[in-house]
Amino acid sequence: MPDAGTTTPLAVEQRDAARARILHAARVVLADRGLAATVDDVAEAAGVNRRTVFRHFSTRDALFTAAIREGVRRYAQQIPPAPADGDLRAWLLDLLLVTHRLNARNGRVYWELAVLPPEDLSGELAEAAAERRAGRKQFAVRVTGRMWQARGGPGEPPEWLVDAVAVHLSSFCTQSLAGDFGRTPDEVARVSARVIEATLAAALTP
Repeated sequence: MPDAGTTTPLAVEQRDAARARILHAARVVLADRGLAATVDDVAEAAGVNRRTVFRHFSTRDALFTAAIREGVRRYAQQIPPAPADGDLRAWLLDLLLVTHRLNARNGRVYWELAVLPPEDLSGELAEAAAERRAGRKQFAVRVTGRMWQARGGPGEPPEWLVDAVAVHLSSFCTQSLAGDFGRTPDEVARVSARVIEATLAAALTP
């Protein structure tokens, strides 16, 4: 029998499972309701009470910050790596298919994090938003640089090309074409691939 105060492996497993369930629920609620979501929304989605949520996360912002960071981490894990050679056309389309599907699934909260000024966010949420923004910029720079290099572009790609690629990787692109034109994430990805290819060709033209 374990000593008083000792955490058993089963208790640790149950605690971790509860925390993971709450985080998953938070991600689902944030995708649907954005930062208007409440702890009660998350508790209901997770099938627990408020007290259980606060047993794992000290504040609402701590919960939402953890959920956002978990979403960003999972996003990065699902991006297909670029092959070592070739012109990368097939990889670009695969990457855009994954990206726009993830953008659609992540929903409203990432849109809000992109448009809300930092002063409208609390400390923890502002930090998560800044991390997401930096990660997006690195992603766009990396994708553009890899495509530029594969097509024989000299030096570094122009900044305007990075900007164009960033737009077509963004949730703004996904939401705009889905909401205003009824496009599916896969249709958005194919449009984005054609636009990026045309833009890249224009940038490479002397």
